[in-house]
Parts: sequence; structure tokens; C-alpha cells
Amino acid sequence: MAYYQSRSVNAIRAFIFFLVFLTGCTATANLPTPSPTIARLPTVTPEPPAVPAPTARVIRLGETPLPTPSLTVTPTPAITENGVLTESMARLGLSAEPYAVLGDPAAPVTIVEFTDFGCPFCRRHHLLTFHTLVEEFIATGNVFYVVKHMPVSSPQGERAALAALCAGEQGHYWEMHNALFAASEAWQRDAATAQRHIEAIVAELGLDAAALQVCTERAETKAVIARHVSEAHALRVFGTPVFFVNDRLLAGAQPIEVWREVLAGSRE
Repeated sequence: MAYYQSRSVNAIRAFIFFLVFLTGCTATANLPTPSPTIARLPTVTPEPPAVPAPTARVIRLGETPLPTPSLTVTPTPAITENGVLTESMARLGLSAEPYAVLGDPAAPVTIVEFTDFGCPFCRRHHLLTFHTLVEEFIATGNVFYVVKHMPVSSPQGERAALAALCAGEQGHYWEMHNALFAASEAWQRDAATAQRHIEAIVAELGLDAAALQVCTERAETKAVIARHVSEAHALRVFGTPVFFVNDRLLAGAQPIEVWREVLAGSRE
């Protein structure tokens, strides 16, 4: 009997890793060797050991969710000098965001995405799903969207993330965000190739190239990326893309049909 149970567990683990491979990019930088954890599905990558527990309870899809605001409830976001901080972001222990935000901060649902410009599954979400989310949920005032950068699966992902934040300082975060995903293969190559792509995008968008370069080299800008990664790890997230829909976790590049179902549940 024990032999057959062992074979069954191994089969389940193999299936889990197949799903992970299909929907998300795994972290590759400075992480312990992961071990499979079946009970915590869905996740993008198996959970490394000895990671501090999150300060807020995270509800994964399939579990009984915490109460979420209905469309008749208007959350009160905090508008600070560091950016916007919604109630659900605060519950998750996340910091405010000044540039990588889209929609009405008072929307009943906040989606926080942890992304990497060099992750092909993040690019799939951006190209195939994101624009429909904007049209159906963000532009209609039902969703407030926040991006956190977690460049752990591509060699030049941090360079791209820094460029996005610094374009945000010039009021063009989302234009840079879109252009960086359009050139996502560049973030898998060498630093010189990545830098040439960034310079070409900066010129195309008409940004101040000198100011953007200074911004990307500042320790304070790099600290923002480090904070995003730290926040992800505190929530036991180690791969991309991962989304928090208020207090619920959704992992991987999911089709719009899944998003419609998730967001319909978040309104109840």
C-alpha cells in the first residue's frame, strides 16, 4: 500500500511541475533549492525553506476567501508622497506606488502584479490579457491595478525595471512598460544589448535620456526594486507573474476567462 501511495504522490508532484512550467517563470537568482509543496497550490514556483510567514493571511484560489469589498463599498486609499496605498495593499504589507498604477484608487478591487519584463509568461499576460482587463475592469472603475517589479528570472530584467521606474519619473511609466515587453527577448541577452534597446525606446518616446540614465544609476532607484522583491518574498512569492486580487493569490499567465471568473467572485 505504501508503495502505491508513494507512486501517487510522485505523479501528483510531476503534474504540478508541469502546470508551473506552462504558466510561470521561476526565480533563478540567489534562492535556495526549492522542494515541492502540494498543499500550497497554486504557486508559480515551489516554496524554498526557511522563509518568514507573511504578516497578512493570503487566500489562494480554491480556499474559502476572506470577505472582499462589494461594488457598493468604496475603500479609502491613502494618497501619500510615496504614491498610492490601497487598503488591500496595506493588509498585504506592500508599499505605496507612485508611477506603476492604473485606474481609480477607490475601486473595490486592487490587483497587484509581480512581474519581470524578461519573463515570457509575463509578456503573454501583457499581450493577451492585460488590455482586456483594462477595457472591462480598470477603465470602468472596478479595478485599481498596481505593478511591482520582481526581475529574478531574466539576466537584464532589473535593467529594464529600472528604466520603467525612471520613465515614470518623467510621467511615462506605462509607455515604457509597453515598449519593454515588446522587446522582451533583449532582457535575456547581454547588458550591452539590453542598454541599446533601452536607449532606442527612450529616443522613440522622446524622454530625457540623460535624466533617465542618472535615475537608473541612483541607489534609491535600485532600492525600490530590492523592496519589491523583498515584499514578494515576504508573501512567499518566488516567480512571475503572480497577482494578488485584494487578498487572494492568482499565479501564472491565466486567460481572460479565468480573470472574469476571479473578478466576479471578488465582487461578492
